[in-house]
Amino acid sequence: MNSFQMQISKYFKNNWVPWLITTVAVIVVSVFQWIGVFDTLELKMYDYRFNTVRGPLTGWTASDSTYISSGTDIVLVEVDDEAWRLVPEEWPYPRGGIWAKVIRNLYKAGAKVIVFDIQFDSPENRSEIFKDLIQTTTADYILNQVPSLRDSSQAKYIENSLPKLIPRHGDDMLGEAVAEAQLFGTTVIMPAKMVTEPTSAPPQYISYPVKQIMDANPELGLINDQMDLDGFSRRYSLFDVMAHEPDKYYLTLGVKAFKAFEGISDSAKPYFDSENLIWTYGNRTIKAYGQGNSFLVNYYGPPSGYKVRDQRNLPAWATFPKYSLAYIIDTDDVTLRDPMEDLDWMSQFLPGEVPEWILAIENDAERQEMMEAMGIGEENDVSNSPFYNKIVVIGTSVEVHHDYKQTPFYNYAGIQQLTPGMETHANAIQTMIDDNYINVMGGGLTEFFNEFNKYPLSHLLLIALLSFIALMILQFVNPVIAGFLIIFVCTIYFAIGCGLFVGDIFWGIKSFAPSIFKINLPKVGESYIIPIVPPLVSVGVTYIGIVLYDFIIEQQDKKYLKNTFGAYISPDLIDQMYEDKQEPKLGGQAGYHTAFFSDIQSFSSFSEILEPEKMVSLMNEYLTEMTSILLNHNGTLDKYIGDAIVAFYGAPVALENHEYHACMTALEMDRKLNELRVKWKSEGGWPKLVHNVRHRVGLNSGEMVTGNMGSSMRMNYTMMGDTVNLAARLEPAAKQYGVYTFVAENTYKVVKDQFEWRLLDFIRVKGKNKPVKVYELFSEKNNLANNQSDLINAFNNGLDLYFKGEWSLALKKFNEAAKLEEDFEYRPTTPSKIYVERCEAFKKSPPEKDWDGVWTMNTK
Repeated sequence: MNSFQMQISKYFKNNWVPWLITTVAVIVVSVFQWIGVFDTLELKMYDYRFNTVRGPLTGWTASDSTYISSGTDIVLVEVDDEAWRLVPEEWPYPRGGIWAKVIRNLYKAGAKVIVFDIQFDSPENRSEIFKDLIQTTTADYILNQVPSLRDSSQAKYIENSLPKLIPRHGDDMLGEAVAEAQLFGTTVIMPAKMVTEPTSAPPQYISYPVKQIMDANPELGLINDQMDLDGFSRRYSLFDVMAHEPDKYYLTLGVKAFKAFEGISDSAKPYFDSENLIWTYGNRTIKAYGQGNSFLVNYYGPPSGYKVRDQRNLPAWATFPKYSLAYIIDTDDVTLRDPMEDLDWMSQFLPGEVPEWILAIENDAERQEMMEAMGIGEENDVSNSPFYNKIVVIGTSVEVHHDYKQTPFYNYAGIQQLTPGMETHANAIQTMIDDNYINVMGGGLTEFFNEFNKYPLSHLLLIALLSFIALMILQFVNPVIAGFLIIFVCTIYFAIGCGLFVGDIFWGIKSFAPSIFKINLPKVGESYIIPIVPPLVSVGVTYIGIVLYDFIIEQQDKKYLKNTFGAYISPDLIDQMYEDKQEPKLGGQAGYHTAFFSDIQSFSSFSEILEPEKMVSLMNEYLTEMTSILLNHNGTLDKYIGDAIVAFYGAPVALENHEYHACMTALEMDRKLNELRVKWKSEGGWPKLVHNVRHRVGLNSGEMVTGNMGSSMRMNYTMMGDTVNLAARLEPAAKQYGVYTFVAENTYKVVKDQFEWRLLDFIRVKGKNKPVKVYELFSEKNNLANNQSDLINAFNNGLDLYFKGEWSLALKKFNEAAKLEEDFEYRPTTPSKIYVERCEAFKKSPPEKDWDGVWTMNTK
């Protein structure tokens, strides 16, 4: 096995759990997507791309004129609020008087296809009443009802005249209008509906228009809706089948309109290519959504006739050209309810007809100018009609009919707005005509858990890609930074997903500065959809899973470290040891550290005068407070030896400025001990010795060995080395000078500018040959007490004279310094007194001429 293979093997050995978590996350999220857990959220993200990312393709709010310039092939004719107000008939409108006229006016105005989204599947009620009246009215009935008539011949005459006095049956007139339109080349498409009645045999049947309309041989299209699970209309069916006729396709209304407009042969039948998810119909192809018989409608915009209700008085969205039904019937032979609005609007588009209001213009030049402005020539060029060569979709949008659908533009501009059902057909037809289908990765986004749709491998790979990117990020950075990076990656993915829909992968960048970057509409057939929710969820699951796993392992490791080190180092250092991957093991490590020793003055006297319980209580309180200070400065507690504290700085975790932390520990311990003395004195019950308790501290920095030492069954983290031995000697040596913080030269050199000192001596401790300078630590820099500055100056002057051998002058200075020394009970002596004694001794018996100033300690 080569080195690369060994590295790979080692990597997976150490990281197999995160890889397993990621793999499980990918599988679980993919299964959840397969069973539809994310379907609703994914559909909302689908809608977001329409109403926020891309916006309308047409209408005045479209971001550019790409689609506006090419125009649409659909014109909407609506029974809207205006028609409800102006049409001179009550709903349901007479089929002969209104709908037949609508068909005639539209085909005369050049409409290529007329599509009805209004059903005529039952006979017209008012015509049926008239028909029944004619059939039931006899001469005898007339004589009985009209007493003034006594001549049966008159009654017979009335009976024969009655059919001529009553309007013809509306269904007959509508059927004739359909036949007439088709005779002149306009295809009329009527709606049919597939009905399911469990009690009938067979349970499914087609509800067709009435016989008179069927006799005119119109095209028929199903209007059964295909809704998503949230009730929104996003897809459109090509056809439907009945269970007892599985091989017979009943084409939908929109497909029939598409067929008529494109001239697809009647013999053509949709053929499905299941490998490429494409339906072939005639010479056209339709991109299927999944394995089903539907496609995604590329909605061109929000409802055409919707107007925002606010003070801005904005125009309607105008996704498609839209006209009120009242305009279509407004010719000179129809009088609208409001005479002021009866302009014979439709007459201008009918051959050979000129609106009366134009004819009423007396000035010939003005009349001709108006006719030219309205596009009306002597023969009324029908190509100027807004309906010329268009598919006219007729339906209703008045609220009382409740024929509304929720589409991807339901929340456009932050306003909830329903789309008339007729307009869903219009969008589907325009999508097919423009070949403007939406491309979907894997063929679908939702509803994979059925017998038709297969779960796409591309979705699984995409989920895996993002999840393993999250894994890689977590492998190299800590969870917090990884969290931000993963959010950044998810944001980029989201922006790419939105950008693919508008055909611009840099949409995310451009959307932040729309005034600088222009965001264009996608080209025809360029919109591409990728799943957004499952990949992002998988990233989140991967991140949470790995972070939780790392947290559990971290807590276990920290618990192990705490069990080993918790008694003698701070929690922060345990955390740092974990970060540095340090674990306890037998053996030591050499390094430059600072050793700390402390001891209570005259501790043996305490045990003589205190009861054991009181002694334990006192020591516990003392050691607790002192140890807290030690740990706060990242010191490592080695051990307690009775009243003594043994510690060191800089191990097991490296500590910058460990000399400084050791000195600060000594000063803060001294201040805390002063507080404890006051406390114990105020409590009462403690002997005078406790009221005046003091401790001595010895510090030394240098090379030493630290580590776990002992046996494999029991080990202790401790220190050893010459530096440690010297520090251990310094602490008791301080007693001979009557000082309480004794610091060796190595420590002093590093932090001399951060504290106030005085040089005490140049000594050789017992058991050591090499002398060392020792110092007394007073306080932080510029924080001396009242007369300590004078004391230090006098003492230093005396010390200079002392090392020069000028004993008398030195004696004088040390006597001055002795008066400034702090004197308190139980202090055995002071450094100044020690030097007074030495100077007097040297005056009597001077040292040898080669004296180097070193004072040799004869006791520990």
